[in-house]
Amino acid sequence: MRKRIFIFGMAVFTFLFCLAGCGQSNEAGQEKTEITRAGAVEYDSSLITVGFIQTGKESAWRDANTADFLNTFTVEKGYNLIYIDGNSDSDRQIKAAFDLIAQEVDYIIIDPIVENGWKDVLTEASAKNIPVIVSDRQVNLNASNYACWVGSDFYQEGVNGAGWLENYLVSQDKDREKIKIVLIEGTKGATATIGRTEGIMERLEKNPNWEIVARECGNFTQGEGTNVMKKILEEGIEFDVLITENDNMMFGAMKAMDQKEIKYGRGTDIITISFDALGEALDLVQTGKLMVSVECNPLIAQLAEKAIQKLEEGKRVEKVNFVEEMVFTYENVGAYRKDRKY
Repeated sequence: MRKRIFIFGMAVFTFLFCLAGCGQSNEAGQEKTEITRAGAVEYDSSLITVGFIQTGKESAWRDANTADFLNTFTVEKGYNLIYIDGNSDSDRQIKAAFDLIAQEVDYIIIDPIVENGWKDVLTEASAKNIPVIVSDRQVNLNASNYACWVGSDFYQEGVNGAGWLENYLVSQDKDREKIKIVLIEGTKGATATIGRTEGIMERLEKNPNWEIVARECGNFTQGEGTNVMKKILEEGIEFDVLITENDNMMFGAMKAMDQKEIKYGRGTDIITISFDALGEALDLVQTGKLMVSVECNPLIAQLAEKAIQKLEEGKRVEKVNFVEEMVFTYENVGAYRKDRKY
């Protein structure tokens, strides 16, 4: 396997990708920068060059995930990491991937914003013998197109969240009552959204007394979580359960409910369920405002590193690699909160 390093290091390449920051804005109001192709650089064989294309900075979970990769693929551990912020723009991600291929890096790690549109990238990487590791979210292609995938079992997360609701309703003698649910989903087409929604819907089909009275997209952001909940409240929609497909959207929805002086959480008429299990969310679980947060572990960089180590040794790599996760409630959160890394 090639082991190449850009002598000018991560800072130079990242600078080249971010330099054109004063570009046009996309519909969400985020800055949309142009990709500037890096010029020819010199190589040294001392480190393994890894290009990592992140989705962006849309949530606290994403920040923790980025930090994990930056702390794992370090020079001290034998890597030259080229970090690229996708800026929540799938076209930008694809252009960045082609640039990494042109630079003939040793490995590419992609955290795709959406699942579609990656066929040409993976075909070109394969032609150049550059293994691609898909991280966190997935691509809508056969697994033979990439080295492996590392991340969370989003479908199981959805099942776990809705399964907790089932058990809780039984414990409260409410399992036969009509249950009205508001579901705020993540970005359309994102793997986490698809998986969590499928898991939730599977449980809903098994509970005919459950009804989704509002189903909206919040794009995994706190601001949109607030806006979506404001809209739901303004429409006068009554509900018993609020499920948001990440913690940040729950924080936003809580802000909207607080403004209307609506009570929620343990001891109220509104059950709150979210996903990710960020530190702030676990604090809310302890206070009872958030009743459960299903973990989506952002610390997956070591799974990617293990895959690269195996590939360097010529060993077989499992196509699917799940990170360990759990469900946090007020009953167990105290035992884990103080040691939380994110």
